[in-house]
Amino acid sequence: MATAMLTGAASRFLDASEEPNQTLLPIKGYENEPLLPLEEAVKPLDGLVADLDDMVDIAKRNCKKPNDGLTPNESAAIHLYTMQWDDPHKSLYAMLNSTLRSERRAPLKPWYRYLKLILT
Repeated sequence: MATAMLTGAASRFLDASEEPNQTLLPIKGYENEPLLPLEEAVKPLDGLVADLDDMVDIAKRNCKKPNDGLTPNESAAIHLYTMQWDDPHKSLYAMLNSTLRSERRAPLKPWYRYLKLILT
């Protein structure tokens, strides 16, 4: 695939070829999740996303007093999504985007709490 040949930040912008060719089923169920602090919202992702605890800590430290009208947790959740891991394919955004593009919706379940926080 084209994305496999890309490295670094370029892969974030040039992965349109990874988009599915058909309309996917809507994501249902995340809206019923409780709104949790970021640390709790990502607990189901332990083992799925590398270095998650360290990256959450960095995101939280960078978003203590957001000036964007969001809560610190909401701002940190967005910041976490934008962060680049050393291996870009292991970054949270790469893992989430890949899961969102899948025809199978069951693998999204561990992401529900995070989706609730980032989409609220």
